[in-house]
Amino acid sequence: MSPIAELYLMGLGGVVLHLLTKLYNAKKKGIKLDSGLELISVGISALIVLLFVFAKDDLKPFYPLNTFTAILLGYSAQSVARQLFKMAMPKK
Repeated sequence: MSPIAELYLMGLGGVVLHLLTKLYNAKKKGIKLDSGLELISVGISALIVLLFVFAKDDLKPFYPLNTFTAILLGYSAQSVARQLFKMAMPKK
């Protein structure tokens, strides 16, 4: 398997890990999650992982990607998405 494919898989594994953790915590607290919103969230997270791995050479000075950081990126991609949306939204 190529190193790039491994980074993709590790990053997407982090996305799945985050989703499973969220589902576990919601079940434990008795909260019902909206599956449509969760699907959108997972899609955004997966897209962020794919884009970061694709641009890994450009991001190397800021975010060096290896197996461990790819998993972290996948797990924290929703936080990255929230920050990007906050930066893009005009302030009122």
